[in-house]
Amino acid sequence: MTFIQSFRLKTFLLVCLTLNGLTGAVATGGDRLPACRETIERHIRELASEKYQGRRGPFAAMAAEYIQREFQELELNPLFAGNSYLQTIPGLSEGDEPPRTLGTNVGAILPGSDPALAEEYVLIAAHHDHLGRGGGGIFHGADDNASGVAMVLEVARLLKSADPSPRRSVIFVSFDLEEHLLFGSRWFTAHPPIPLERLRLVLVADMLGRSLGDLPLNSVFLFGAEHGTGLRELLAGIDSEPNTRPLLLNSEFVGTRSDYGPFRDRQIPFLFASTGQSRDYHSIRDTADHINYQQVREITTFLREVVRHAANADSSPEWIPDPELTLDEVTTVLKIVEKIDQQADNWKLTTVQRLFVTQTRQRAKRILQQQTISPEDRRWLTRSTQMMLLTVF
Repeated sequence: MTFIQSFRLKTFLLVCLTLNGLTGAVATGGDRLPACRETIERHIRELASEKYQGRRGPFAAMAAEYIQREFQELELNPLFAGNSYLQTIPGLSEGDEPPRTLGTNVGAILPGSDPALAEEYVLIAAHHDHLGRGGGGIFHGADDNASGVAMVLEVARLLKSADPSPRRSVIFVSFDLEEHLLFGSRWFTAHPPIPLERLRLVLVADMLGRSLGDLPLNSVFLFGAEHGTGLRELLAGIDSEPNTRPLLLNSEFVGTRSDYGPFRDRQIPFLFASTGQSRDYHSIRDTADHINYQQVREITTFLREVVRHAANADSSPEWIPDPELTLDEVTTVLKIVEKIDQQADNWKLTTVQRLFVTQTRQRAKRILQQQTISPEDRRWLTRSTQMMLLTVF
C-alpha cells in the first residue's frame, strides 16, 4: 500500500469513527475498530438499487464487477487462476459452441502474516445474486443478500487495514447463483482456487438487515458451531453489542439454506450467520429503506472478530460428525415461539398455526425443565423448526 493510499484509508477510518461517535478510538489499524455504518449503507443501497434490476443474469455480472472494483480498491490479491478476481461458472455446451456463462463468483485473498500458517485459510462469504424482476416489480434483495455482501466488503476493508495482518490467509468471496440451487458455491468447491483440506473455517452470511418474521429479537443466529471443535468457546469469548446478541442454533434445524451447504457436505467447519427471513422475504418489498443499518454494522463488527480470532488462533476447529444438541439452542427456539405467540393476532395465524406454535412452546419448556434432551426430543425440535419456516413465516 502506498503512502497516499495508507493516508486515505486512515483518514476514512477516522471519519467513520467520528460519524459513529467513537472519536476516542485511534485510527491506526483495523484490527479492533468497529465497522462503518456509512460504508455498509453505501454498498447495500448500490446493490439494491434499480440499476442492478434485482441482480440476475447480466445484472448479477454487474454486481460482480462492483465487488471486484471494491477488492481492487483495497489492493487485495486476486483469488483465482490467471491473477483474476472472477471465477466463471459455465453452463452446458451446445454442439461445437463453447459453453455459455451462467454466472460469476468474485474472490480476493489477504495473505497471512505468519509463514507457518499463511497456507491455511479462513473464508468469509455471501452471495450477490437475487431473483431479478417479476411479480410486478424488481426483487431488489437489500436484505437478501446485499446486506451479506456489504458485510464481507467491510470486513475485508477492516482486516486489510489491520497491522499486522491475520496470521492465516483470509479469503473473501461473493458467490453467484445461490438462488439457483447454490450453484455458485457448488462450482467453487468443485473447482477450488486453494486446496480445500487447508480451509480451516468457512463463515457464510445471508440476510443480516432485518429479523426473523420482523420479530423484536435483537439477535443474529449462528448455525454450525456444533460441527467444529472450539467454535462455541470462540464465539462465547467475543463481545457483542446488546442489540445484536449471537444466538446459537443447530444447523439441522434449518437444513441447507445458503452457501455453507457445499462446505458442510465436505465436512469443513463452518458458521452460518443470519438474522432470519423477514416478512418481506423474496418479495419486491425487500428494499434498502427497510434495512436496519445499525444492526448490520454491529453484526459486521462481531463477525470481523470471529474471522480475526479464527485466523490468529494457534489451533483450528476439527469436524464433529455427530454433534449434541444443547439446552441453549432449546432456549433460543423457546424465545422465538414466544415472540411469535405475541404476534399471533397481528399475523392472523390460523387455528392450526396457533396450535403448532403452542405445541412447540410447551415441548421446549418441558425439555428445559427436565434438563435433558432425548433423541425423540431432538427429532421433534428439528421437524418443528423446519415446519415453522414453511408454514408460519
